Amino acid sequence: MSLTSALNTALFGLNYNQKQLDVTAANVANAETVGYSTKTIAANVFYDGAGNVSGILSSTINRAVDETVQKSYFKSLSETNYATEIATAAGRLDELFGTLGDGLGLNSLMSDLNNALSTLVNDPSSYAAQQDVIGTAQSLAYQLNSAYETINTMRETADNGLKEQAEDVNSILNSIEDLDARILEARNVQQSVADLEDQRDRYVEQLSGLLDVVVTEEDSGTLLIRTRNGNQLLANNQASTVSFEPSATLRAGIEGNSIMVTTPGGTRFDLISSSSSGSIKALAEVRDEILVEAQAQLDTLAAEVSLAFSNVTVEGEETTVGVEEGYTLDVSGLRAGNTIALEYVDSAGDTQNVSFVAVTDPALLPLDDTATSRSGDIVYGVDISSGDPADTITQIMAALAATDLAVSNDGSDNLRILGDTATNTTVESLSANITPTGNTDEGLGLSVFVDMRDGQETFTDHLEKGGERLGYASGISVNTALLADSSLLVTYQTSPANSQNDSSRPQYLLGQLSGKAIAFDPDAGIGSAATPYEGTLLSYVNQVVAYQGNQASDTNAYAQAQETLTINLAVRYEESYSVNMDEELAFLVELQNAYAANARIMQAVDELFDVLLNTV
Repeated sequence: MSLTSALNTALFGLNYNQKQLDVTAANVANAETVGYSTKTIAANVFYDGAGNVSGILSSTINRAVDETVQKSYFKSLSETNYATEIATAAGRLDELFGTLGDGLGLNSLMSDLNNALSTLVNDPSSYAAQQDVIGTAQSLAYQLNSAYETINTMRETADNGLKEQAEDVNSILNSIEDLDARILEARNVQQSVADLEDQRDRYVEQLSGLLDVVVTEEDSGTLLIRTRNGNQLLANNQASTVSFEPSATLRAGIEGNSIMVTTPGGTRFDLISSSSSGSIKALAEVRDEILVEAQAQLDTLAAEVSLAFSNVTVEGEETTVGVEEGYTLDVSGLRAGNTIALEYVDSAGDTQNVSFVAVTDPALLPLDDTATSRSGDIVYGVDISSGDPADTITQIMAALAATDLAVSNDGSDNLRILGDTATNTTVESLSANITPTGNTDEGLGLSVFVDMRDGQETFTDHLEKGGERLGYASGISVNTALLADSSLLVTYQTSPANSQNDSSRPQYLLGQLSGKAIAFDPDAGIGSAATPYEGTLLSYVNQVVAYQGNQASDTNAYAQAQETLTINLAVRYEESYSVNMDEELAFLVELQNAYAANARIMQAVDELFDVLLNTV
């Protein structure tokens, strides 16, 4: 090696050492800076034809980031944030509904009402016992009202959360767009982009917690960001626009607005439906599914306890006409929402269950078989808006025309259904479930609870205007007539008046609460359409409370597991890029030694040149 070559090598080494010292010093200075990744200089050495070092290119600064771990961590963030939001909502619902055996939940209030009615059965004339029933009923109604409104507030909170997070997504995408523009500019003038990429990673990390995005780096160094199903959020260094219009009202059963995305090309898509995890997806599910289902459970409980106390079953009278047997039923008392139940055995020997549901809005017809909670029944709607029982009977005759049953008006506007001996078709039962119009003289039923959403109205579970059941838990209240006269809990007839020691009505109410099996609406999440849950009101409320408890436990366990995974990945990710002070300080010593060695080489070369010059 010539002296000139040695001198050049030493000069190149000093230059490289200086740049490496600058980078290492920056590493040490930013060791505690969140998101700062360890930087290194990439050195490319060039040689001349004689094998001597002709140059060292050391302008490229690399980041120490394990991209495989990074992608796993970012993906885990969206799943953990999703699980955490769901678990938080489930936990709040569990607290709201109460826990079995804690004495504070809805099941405890229902049990208290059952106990109060039992006491009244034993002492019907006791004013204190009557007041205890009323007071407990008021507590139950208040708890249903309060729980419903709390859930609605939770829905509004989730809606506000979606608004804030939509704004966050917009801001993050715009920030990444700005950074990508700066990265392109820096690359064009061959400047380091490592620090800019660190900043960009932080924004991608934030975005990954909100959405399950797919992020790839283009050849230009900019990012392509898409949703999980491929919709574009950022491409060609152009961010899409994210917008959300807060839901004006979150009425019962109504979904809130979605987050919409408009690409630079004008294409619009639903961001929520394009995602499968992340806090945004979770908030939407909480607002429109989890909380709505919880409200449906409250509505179902409120509706069924009201109907159980108020409605009475009117059995058809056994009727024989010639050789045919069947039943005759008075249908004049039908109100919207009331039902007629028919059971018969057809000519093939199969049992058929038919339900007729009374409506006053013919636009609702025909009804789907899911209009009742009974499993396997055939449902027909009958328009009773005319108020004429004969018209109701005519509609039932038309509905059953294809059967072998003999359906007719008995001449007194009563429904008569007979079997057919020729085809071995038999009528097993015929009855109507009727809501009385008054508090006395219409049977043992009593409207203990009423609908106060638009002034006091008797709850009949009608299907008009979206269904009376929808949102009923927010307006259920104790009948004002009962508040004014507690003896109505005992008095069921006035002409002649029954004795105040007569326990018939309290016994009826008690039996309806704890002894009558009911098929519950599967849309509330308990049971299924094929096998709806059937049981007493007391057992149903226990099912609801247990359901919420199980949901809270399961979602919390999953959230904790996901959080543990994310924490572990976060540690691995941070270890892959964070500055190791011991290594950096040791490297500084090496650089200093190398710097000194290059300096000594230059000094030696200088001395040799002096010797050569002096020799000549």
